[in-house]
Amino acid sequence: MSKVIEVTDQNFDEEVLRSDLPTEIDFWAPWCGPCRMVSPIYDKLSEQYDGQFKFCKINVDENQQTAMKYQIMSIPMQKFFVDGQQVDEILGAVPENTIRAMVDSIIRRFPTDEEGRLKVLLTSWTDHNKQYAEKFMKWRERANGAKQKAFYNSILQEVQDLEKTNDKLSELLGEIG
Repeated sequence: MSKVIEVTDQNFDEEVLRSDLPTEIDFWAPWCGPCRMVSPIYDKLSEQYDGQFKFCKINVDENQQTAMKYQIMSIPMQKFFVDGQQVDEILGAVPENTIRAMVDSIIRRFPTDEEGRLKVLLTSWTDHNKQYAEKFMKWRERANGAKQKAFYNSILQEVQDLEKTNDKLSELLGEIG
């Protein structure tokens, strides 16, 4: 029994953009031969990845608003979403191993378990803050007289405190595994 969800213009946001799971949406039409070729692959994968990944399809002839919004010019077109953002796509009828590789890659990049999400979040946080701390330090080196202004000193002190917090979060991230 397929677990592929039929999506419409009316429920696209709810089923795809607000999904708690990474989601694939297959833009298709009944008259499209290649669409009919890949449909059984998505049926199979929807069973195998149940609870980890959500598979949907939308008929472009009956749901032109969504097709136009996502500029669907050719089908089959599969778009992949995580937390309401498109993260990848596949155009055309491709073999199962190509689709499976895409799904596995998205699951690795955007895990759904709490520990995995925490790792991704902390990694992103610490990398982002490290980059900005480096930019602040370069700015400080170039800014003549900035050290003499109390306001700038306060900012630089906060950046240094943030670096310490960032180091601690990196250390804790290493403990998660």
